Amino acid sequence: MNRNEVGENHGNVVQAHHVGSVHLTSPAPVPTALNGVRAASGSFVGRDPELASLDTTGLTVVCGLAGVGKTELVLRYAANFPGDKLFVDLQDYDDQRRVAPAQALEEFLIALGVREIPPTEAARAALFRSVTAEREPMLVVIDNARSAAHVRPLLPNKHRTIVTSRHRLTGLDDADHLELGVLPADEATSLVGDAEVAELCGRLPLALRIMAALRKSDPDHDWASELRDVDLDLLDDGDDRSVRAAFELSYRALTEEQRRCFRFAAMIPGLVVTSETAAVLAGGTEARARKLLRDLRTAHLLEPGDRLHDLVRVYAAERVSEEEDQETREQAVSRFFHHLADRAEQMSAALRTPKQAEALHWFDRHRPMFLLTALSAILMRHIREGGRLAWAVHDYLELRGLLHDLKMADQLALDAARNLGDPWMTARAQARLRDTGRYFTDDSR
Repeated sequence: MNRNEVGENHGNVVQAHHVGSVHLTSPAPVPTALNGVRAASGSFVGRDPELASLDTTGLTVVCGLAGVGKTELVLRYAANFPGDKLFVDLQDYDDQRRVAPAQALEEFLIALGVREIPPTEAARAALFRSVTAEREPMLVVIDNARSAAHVRPLLPNKHRTIVTSRHRLTGLDDADHLELGVLPADEATSLVGDAEVAELCGRLPLALRIMAALRKSDPDHDWASELRDVDLDLLDDGDDRSVRAAFELSYRALTEEQRRCFRFAAMIPGLVVTSETAAVLAGGTEARARKLLRDLRTAHLLEPGDRLHDLVRVYAAERVSEEEDQETREQAVSRFFHHLADRAEQMSAALRTPKQAEALHWFDRHRPMFLLTALSAILMRHIREGGRLAWAVHDYLELRGLLHDLKMADQLALDAARNLGDPWMTARAQARLRDTGRYFTDDSR
């Protein structure tokens, strides 16, 4: 029989008289997620010179106006890249959904399989450079960047790195710059199938893809004439309004049920429009919402992954403002806040049951909207629901190691409790926030 005997204990050091057997185990390796870049649109055409120019080393900034196809170009290049890939969308042109460099670094490190994430941006950047220095050549894509300052912490010391932006980002001294213009006439015509329509769309890829879908849905319709009937200046002004007329045409082609789903999708905070949340807002079934979201993807009003393009979201919000009365909007938003808080509480309880995998899947799917929804609820005076949601996501965020989100959620829960004048909940929220603080150094607070 094996027998372990301990002699003297000197603090943290133990002296053993006799050791029968020792069993050493190491933690399971953390999975990596290095090839999750989505595919480019199936309607991608041309851009051969631009793709060839990307076939180099170092850092490149791909810049151009919104809708010109910067992201699609990089995704097409990424499809043929032989190594691992990291991708982050900074959403730097949207103040409400912007991804901070510290959060982007956290996502990169998690994808690289790092188990313990440092709390500060500087420490994460240093660890990211160190971890990537040891790897075979990779592709790092930083999408939708607005400033050089937001990009610099995300740059590895080596590896192919591509940044997309509506600005040139001249502050990135060592970068090559590829300015992406509209498509040449022949490629634009190939994409949309009609030379006149291509010119009326300003040969802007986003507008062309929408028109291609419309022409496919009704090939006998005179789309060029209808394009002339709308304010074509909006297609040519080179700003965020450049494709409003094309959006309007696509919207007109929807059924009323599809239009309503499109409008309500714009009310969902965060990036992803799920069938569950779309059904709650529109007041229908999830199965029907799933079908309607599929219709919106077909019409190119919803991107792969059920995301609204920035410009499409702006247009949808305008449609909500003009076509839905205030009472309807308030009722829909109230349903949404109540539902998400209820579901988060249910899934949080399930994390401690055999249904943990199902709960984690639900949380992962809806994660992009949690903090924005909790904040929106509090600001819109749905304080109790905002506080419930912020409280309910705590265990999930801690389990996933999403520490900055965790700290923000705990702060929102405390803000809600204080606004409600609830001393008991305020004390609990303060205690939880203090406990979360153990993950952070003094410099990160």
